[in-house]
Amino acid sequence: MILNRQFLESQLAKEWPNKYNCYQWWRRYVSRNTLPKKTPLYEKIIHGDYDSSTYLYQADHEIHLLSDKLQNVKHPDEAHDITSLFMERRRRLLIDYEKEESNLMRELKSDFVKTFKIDKKLLESIMETFDGTLVELYNHIKNKDYDSSRLSN
Repeated sequence: MILNRQFLESQLAKEWPNKYNCYQWWRRYVSRNTLPKKTPLYEKIIHGDYDSSTYLYQADHEIHLLSDKLQNVKHPDEAHDITSLFMERRRRLLIDYEKEESNLMRELKSDFVKTFKIDKKLLESIMETFDGTLVELYNHIKNKDYDSSRLSN
């Protein structure tokens, strides 16, 4: 399902447009600016280092941009070329989205484990059942005494 155009444009308006880069030509916006690895977990959460990637929004926005571009195209070959370019851009953005989301989750778990000395399996169990924001999860784990020995096998 493609997201609503107004929503996508409002989300992407917060991003910086990307100057053309021949090695990453499919990206229209600059990647997020994250804090250094040694920054405390709470500061990273507040800064937005673990917020969802905008690549999914960019990929969905490509469909809207494609329809705009095709409105005045009459020749089928030209329409095919344009469609191919936009769909390739979308495909690559979706690949980037999957990679970045996977990396974000891995880094988030790693930082939680390092910060709170919590067992990774216990953390994953808590994350699967927790219903709240990252700040709320941070405070929940900070305020509880999770002893790794309590983990049931």
